[in-house]
Amino acid sequence: MSAAGAIMDRMTTVPLTAPRGDETADPGEAVPAETEPSAAPVGIVELSERVAASVLTRFPWLVRASEIMLALFTLVCLVAVGTRLSALPLLPIPLFVVSWLFLRRLRGSETRAQQLRWSLLMALAAMVGFWVISVVARWVS
Repeated sequence: MSAAGAIMDRMTTVPLTAPRGDETADPGEAVPAETEPSAAPVGIVELSERVAASVLTRFPWLVRASEIMLALFTLVCLVAVGTRLSALPLLPIPLFVVSWLFLRRLRGSETRAQQLRWSLLMALAAMVGFWVISVVARWVS
């Protein structure tokens, strides 16, 4: 047995009925210190599911704001076609549409796992769309 284990075995608490500073309490009446059962270890997936669910619960307007932002990004791409006189700014639009579809699935999801899955896929599709915008900007300029 380790030294820490031996110390934990000898640890006792003074009964709550003893006055403060009373060291004359009978050690036989002392209640052994109870250790609380530790919660089951939480993995990164379960933690991510909890975070995604809590964010969606606390901020229900976030899904609507994301839809509006995706519509604005698509509109900017369409305006860029007219100002650049090139079809290259149309490349990210399919990714924004896919992101919007994932967002619609997120709105209808019922479990934490589904909420995490659809929010990650939506964010990934939007990020790839932004990356495509940066690549197109280098090609056009």
